[in-house]
Amino acid sequence: MSAAEPLLQVRDLVVEFRTANGPLRAVDGVSLDVARGERVGIVGESGSGKSVLSRTAMGLLGRKDARISGEITFRGRDLLAMSDKERRELWGREIAMVFQDPLSSLHPITPVGQQIVETLRRDPAMDKAKARARAIELLDMVGIPQAERRFKSRAHELSGGMRQRVMIAIAVANSPSLLFADEPTTALDVTVQARILELFDDLCRELSIGLVMVSHDLGVVARHTDAVSVMYAGRISEQGKVDDVLRSPRMRYTSALLAAIPRIDHGHRALPKPIGGLPPDLVNPPAGCRFAPRCVHAVAACADQVPALEASGAVPDHAFACWNPTTEVAR
Repeated sequence: MSAAEPLLQVRDLVVEFRTANGPLRAVDGVSLDVARGERVGIVGESGSGKSVLSRTAMGLLGRKDARISGEITFRGRDLLAMSDKERRELWGREIAMVFQDPLSSLHPITPVGQQIVETLRRDPAMDKAKARARAIELLDMVGIPQAERRFKSRAHELSGGMRQRVMIAIAVANSPSLLFADEPTTALDVTVQARILELFDDLCRELSIGLVMVSHDLGVVARHTDAVSVMYAGRISEQGKVDDVLRSPRMRYTSALLAAIPRIDHGHRALPKPIGGLPPDLVNPPAGCRFAPRCVHAVAACADQVPALEASGAVPDHAFACWNPTTEVAR
């Protein structure tokens, strides 16, 4: 997806869980690239495979937890072939994650500043005094007022937005090259959400961090990513530069997601159009296009033939999987 040399490459990734009803393929043949400094969004409904994809790509989900095939390479290194020890060496130093719920991710007793210090002291050259000073700098960098005083605060003493800023400070403490953000602003109010997302933008621009942002919010992705992959039922249904995909969607699922957003812009007003039906059972998915049972534009081929994810038309980086795509009209 990016012209730059990829920092992260995912190729034909399959993640399958064992269930009482049979194997459930949560991620099915997904491929994507992330370059250094690039912001990539992964969007879709709940259960589409977004979080499973990101956690597998980071190495938090391994072959002990699920049947995994395909390739995941980080700077040319095969993440799936690494031992647990080798992956732990990468976490925090090269790859980091900001989770959705900071209150459950932070230690409830240890002061937040000390948690940053513990992350920094993974570097043998960092003594306690230097680590403490750097932790205060990081708290200040992510916009926490009175950083020296907040260093001693515990997670429950901070607001939701401040807790998420602490999580970001921990994630970037050792200057990783790649950052995963799994629904990082879901529980925050709109004003705090905007500030957190602007902070991600600043970090990507100033530190050249590659960002993978998992979200169900197309507005967030539209404003704060460079490229986007739209997932449905474990597969990528559309992929490309964010402006191409969201302004001129080709796959019917992407169009349906956009139509489900209320619009009041440039004199245009439209009520949201909910997507009928439910996502498919991934233990027994449809034979053809997985969106076909919910798609009002489905044609005969949709029922029993799987559409390939491929580019078509004047935009070579804009790929979609649809037998009856929309016309390329900018929104």
